[in-house]
This record gives sequence, structure tokens and C-alpha cells, in this order.
Amino acid sequence: MLIKVPVSWLREYVDITVPIDELALKLHMSSTEVKGIERPWWDDKIRTARVEKLAKHPNADKLQLATVEYGVGAPKTVVTGATNLTEGAIVPYADEGATIIDGHTGERATLRGKPMRGIKSEGMVLSRKELGLGDEHEGIYLLDPKLPVGALLREVLGETILALELQPNRPDCLGVVGIAREVAALLGTGLREPPVERLGAGAPKGLDVRIEDDVACPRFAAALLTGVRIGPSPDWMQVRLVAAGMRPIDNVVDVTNYVMLELGQPLHGYDHRKLRGGVLVARQARRGESLRTLDGVDRVLPEGTLVIADAERALGVAGILGGEDSEIREDTTTVALECASFEPRGIGRTATKLGLHGSSGSAAARRFSWELSPDLVSIALARACRLLREHAGAKVEGVVDRYPTPRPRANVRMRFSDVPRVMGIDIDAAETLDILRRLQFTAAADGDTLVATPPIVRTDIAIAEDIVEEVGRIAGYDRLPTRVPDGPLPLAERHPLEEFRERVRDGLVGFGVQEIVSYSLIDPAWLKQLTADCSSIAPEPLRVVNPTTVSQSVARPTLRASLLDAARRNLRNRGSIAIFEIAPVYLPRPADLPEERWTIGILLAGDAQPVKDGETWLTPERRFDVRDLQGVVSALEDLLDVDVSGERRDAPGLHPGRGVGLANGDRTYLLAGQLDPRVAELWELPAETFVAEIDLAVWQRSSRSPRVAAPPRFPVALRDLAVVVDEATPFGDVEREIWAAAGIKKDLESIALLDLYRGQQTGAGKKSFAVRLTFRSASGTLGEADVERLVKRITGRLQHTLGATIRD
Repeated sequence: MLIKVPVSWLREYVDITVPIDELALKLHMSSTEVKGIERPWWDDKIRTARVEKLAKHPNADKLQLATVEYGVGAPKTVVTGATNLTEGAIVPYADEGATIIDGHTGERATLRGKPMRGIKSEGMVLSRKELGLGDEHEGIYLLDPKLPVGALLREVLGETILALELQPNRPDCLGVVGIAREVAALLGTGLREPPVERLGAGAPKGLDVRIEDDVACPRFAAALLTGVRIGPSPDWMQVRLVAAGMRPIDNVVDVTNYVMLELGQPLHGYDHRKLRGGVLVARQARRGESLRTLDGVDRVLPEGTLVIADAERALGVAGILGGEDSEIREDTTTVALECASFEPRGIGRTATKLGLHGSSGSAAARRFSWELSPDLVSIALARACRLLREHAGAKVEGVVDRYPTPRPRANVRMRFSDVPRVMGIDIDAAETLDILRRLQFTAAADGDTLVATPPIVRTDIAIAEDIVEEVGRIAGYDRLPTRVPDGPLPLAERHPLEEFRERVRDGLVGFGVQEIVSYSLIDPAWLKQLTADCSSIAPEPLRVVNPTTVSQSVARPTLRASLLDAARRNLRNRGSIAIFEIAPVYLPRPADLPEERWTIGILLAGDAQPVKDGETWLTPERRFDVRDLQGVVSALEDLLDVDVSGERRDAPGLHPGRGVGLANGDRTYLLAGQLDPRVAELWELPAETFVAEIDLAVWQRSSRSPRVAAPPRFPVALRDLAVVVDEATPFGDVEREIWAAAGIKKDLESIALLDLYRGQQTGAGKKSFAVRLTFRSASGTLGEADVERLVKRITGRLQHTLGATIRD
């Protein structure tokens, strides 16, 4: 989370004895990441000035001529429409050529002198908005009358800001005081805690709080304040809020935001008149309960939402956003100030469901979604009460604080010797104790035993390693020695399955198929669209307990749905697609973790050979067919040298006559074929869509390791045969019989199908395969007689086993 810390605010709690750049480096190296240092952008042409004289504009009733002394050269005459100027006022003045914020566009612009109703304005007196200090644009920003005239504005008013990126394990740093605690520990200076109100123990009349869900809300407190005067907050508070990235509203709201930025603990104020029954209740939302929130949106509260309610209805979404009905108004005089601790995961889930993560209304939610200490509740409430007494005239009538199960504080026991052992640097017991005490730990020593208790705001300390980390980061990671590793480096060995996946991936890419990566969480409705009758092709999927959207609410038990969705999206804009994905599918197992089964998914659809640029209408297009899929799968089998065998199984979701499934025992490891045209129509895909799913682990177990062979020394001999067989005989049978006829000697190197012919020369019910045989011997050059002997053996076996004839 990115927070902005004004340096002047930080100095209020800790003495900074080093330059800001050095401080930023120390914070960064101690694990508080510094994203940058923001310095005032005002240039040398923006200075403090005094209004020496005011006069009416001779040509405009609503304009004035202000003569300003700005310490450089002669006084200037400025034309202005502001009505809050008086003679003697100290104001920000921009000379011609200065860079300011355009009050209309909000963008930086260069100031140019121009005539206004016949009189040239020699520069400009500026509002807060034109200085980038807020949204106020109606009047001129009146400065402290004690400021010197002619001073550069950035030197007397500018603010240096540290932009810090915090991590979820450090919620104690969400406030300026938390960062001051870090700075005090790093610099060895003292920490000054902000003053708080002494709150009595008595409960006020007319206000009570109640917790109905103490898991979601471990602590709930509220103070009743009367005599509140609503108005603007003091200038110094507004300047700090703007510098930290928040918009000033009024003194009550500004105080709650100020304390949140100061201590990290959000608060919320309610108009006490709107509380029915005079009670605040932390409870679960009722079924169908709705609420209009401060952003003016009517929201139906999801089940499991924690709300802050009165005796009759919800007033706000707990820890996230208040309700519109009970907000502070201009005539509010009695305020119920609430401060509570919430379970962070519940706040995070609710903010996500309501779409309030990252919005201005969820500044509190972003903090509550981290594990804030419940002990901050009483501190923040007392601090806010003091500020409201000082700046809103409030009187504290009493406080109610419900804390049914106080959080136990961690008490870590360890050995001092563990610190240098884990860190690898010499840190003795005295330095360890000093660092911990600078971090406000309570630490005691008994020989080599250290007992450390973290400050109440730290929720991230629980074990000895946490203590070692604290000592190490303050001592300085730059003390870690730089050593060159000695000894042999371990060999980087890949897991066999990972290596096999890479071989598959390389092979499919080489075949011209493009890899995709899709989400593992899918829409459960997709699984009902994989068969024409909506039956399932996979086990019941695992459901996500807290999905961000219904379309990603189950873990996919098959890759087919993801492939079909990717194809549907792509084929809207192109004529063909050939894709694959290698990813796990998730199959539930009773009383155990799910099985992650790595799977290869392949899909072909559209034009296999589209007409390319430069080709003519004479070039025929060709659609993908089942032989393309068969070729890819077969080529992958050959590349990986896997044994493809097993029992035939049904292939649900595929064309009844053009799909096949193979099983190894009870496990179906291969499904391939044409998608059922009715399913293709559901997915808006061509009827000729072809898919395959392959169990990667089964193939990996049956794969033979790659073998290395010396390049052949002797030439090949080629022979072409025209083999006529029955129409029902597949080429695979012909290929198998040729290999069988070649025998053990293996002088036959390869078989290639050149052509398939049907016609008068073959006769009815027959077809002819044109086959090219490649012969080569490893021991010498094959002679003509040797080749003829092999061909005769092959043709004889084809004639005997398949009833084939050999065409001339």
C-alpha cells in the first residue's frame, strides 16, 4: 500500500538528524520501501507578497486592482476577482512565466500576462487550487501574516513528502507515528507520542455499543460528544491532509481522517440524532438488507457482510463505507464517534464484493484488510476526542468499550546466540537489547536467554525468527559480508515431468500449433456445454469458496472448455486457429487434496491452408479435417517415442463416429476426434472443429528416453509401391504389416504415404495407397538384389495378410 508521509508532520514526533535523502535510504534498507521523495514544484517566480493597495477596476464592477509588493523589483499590479483580499494581507504571488495549476483544467500551465478589461495583469495572486494544495478556487490563499515578504514560497510553505510502499506484514507503519517509530529506532532518537484525551470509564447516557459477532469484530468502542460545532478544520490540518492525499471536508470528518493517517486506525462519526435506540451494533447483514452508502449508491448487502447498525437498520458497511442517512451534517451538534477492530479477511472479501477496493471510499478498508492491533482502538479514540475538543468545541460525555476476548501479547523466548547464527554477522547481546528497546520492545536477558515482548501495535511478531529479522534490519543488512561461494555448485536438474512438458511444447510449436495460457478457474456453465445433452464429461468440479466472479468460480476438471472459449473468441476475427495448452486439471479426491493432472489440450478449426497474399483464386483452400489432428498426435507420439495402446473407450462430447478414447486401466489418457457438431454450434464454432486431450503423466511414463545414433554412412535406396486394399482397411494396418515384413534387421528406415487413389483402376470397394519405402543398411551399401529381396518379402506379406494387390 502506498502512503504519503509529510516530513514536517514526521518531525512532530521524532527528531530527524540526517538529510532527507539519507533518511530515505535508511528506511529503504530497513525494509520500509521508499518509492520516492516528492518535493515542492513551485519555481523561483512564486513568492510571498503583501497587498499594499486595493482599488476598483475602472471597467468592471466585479474586478479589483491589487498592488502587491513581492520583494523583487517594483510593485506589481494584479487584476483579480477575489473578494477576500484586504490591504496588508500576505498572499502567494506568481510572476509572469511561473508554472501554476490551471484552476479550470487542473493541469500545470505557464502563466502569461494578459489584459483584463483594458488593464494588463502583471502576474497573479493564487488560490489553494492554483498551488495544488486543495480544491478551493473561489478566494485567494491568505498566508500567515508573520511570513516575510519576497520569500520563495517553496521555502516557507512547501512540504517534502516521503512516498512509502508498505507490505501487509507491517500494519503498524500505516500511520505517521509508526514511521516515526521506525525513524527513532534507526537514528537512535526519542519518539514523542501524540497527546490524547483522558477518557473516563463511565458509559454515557444515550449511547451503548453491542457486538453480535465477536469473531468479525473483536473490539468495538464509541464516544459520545456534545456541543460539537461543525466548521472547517484548521489550516495546518488541511495542509497535512492534502499533502497525504486526502481532501478536507469539515472539522469532524477531517479529525477522523487525520487520526487515521497519524495512527493507522480508521474511525467513523455518526450524527447521534439519527441513531434509533441510541445503540451501535456490530452484526451480520440480514437477508436482503440494503443501504445507501456515502457515495450515494444503493447497495444490497451480500450475505456475510458485517454492518454497523442501530436498533433497527444498518448504518454502514463495517470498516469500509458509512451510510448516507447518518452522516455528519452542518447542523450536527452531537456525535457518536465509533472506533473498532475488524477481522481483516472478512473486510477484504466484502470490499471486493462491493467493488470498493482502491476507491476513495475504501481508504479505511485498505487498512482494515491488514491485521491492525485491537489495542489501537482506545488510543485512536482518545486522540480523536482530544482533537475534537480543541478544534470543534466538543465535550466528551463518556465512552463505551467492548472487548470480550483481549488479544494475548506475544512473549518470545530465544537465545542471544541465535541472532548472529541466523544473520551471519556479529551482533552481541548488548546491541540486540539496544535495538529492541529502540523499537519499543520490552526485552530482558538471563544469561544467553532473551525474552522479548513487542509493542502493543505490532501484530507481526510471534516467533524467534521475527525477533532476528527486527534486529537484523535495524543493525543494517549492509553489514552482511559479501562472500564468493566456494565448493562445487550443484547441478541444476529439472524434474522429469517438467522436462517432458518442455519436449511436448517444443514439438507442438514445431508442428505449427500455437500455445495459449488460459485461466485455471472457469465458469461452471461451460462444463454443461461440452455435450449435446448437457451431461458431464468430467467429475464434479471443485468450487471456490470466495470467487471474485461467477465466471471464475470452479477449478477446471478439463482443458476442453478453455480451448473452445479461446477458439470462439479468435474465430470472430480470423479464419483459422490451431492452438494447444499444457496445464493441470483439478480432479477432486475424497478426504484429500485434489489431484493436479497435467494435460495436453489441442484444438484445430477453420482453414488449414488459407489463400495467402500473392496467391490466385486458382489456389484451393482446405479446411482442417480429422487427418490433421491425427497427424499432429501421431507426430507427437513419434517425437516422444511413447507407447500408445490400451482399451477403447467412449469419447463424450465428440462426433459419435469420428472420436476415439484410449484408457490405461481405469484411467482414460487420450481423447481425440471431431467435436460433436451440436456442441460446436453451442460454442459458435465450425462443425469441423477437432480436439484432443492427452494425459501427460501417462505418456511420460511410457516414453522412452531419446537415443543418440551416429549419422548414416551409406546411401538410401527408394522404392514406391501402389498397394490396393479393401475400402475398410486403414493405412495403419498397411504400415504395420510392412514393418513386420522388414524383420529384425531393420534395413527399412522409413515409410511415407504419398497419395490415396480411388477410381476405375482400383475397382469398386477398393482404394490404392501410394507408399514410399526408404531402405538403408548400417553395415554397407544395399545392392539391387538386396532391395528387391526386401520388397518381395513386403509385398508377399501384404498379399497374404491383407489380401492386397500391387499395382504396376
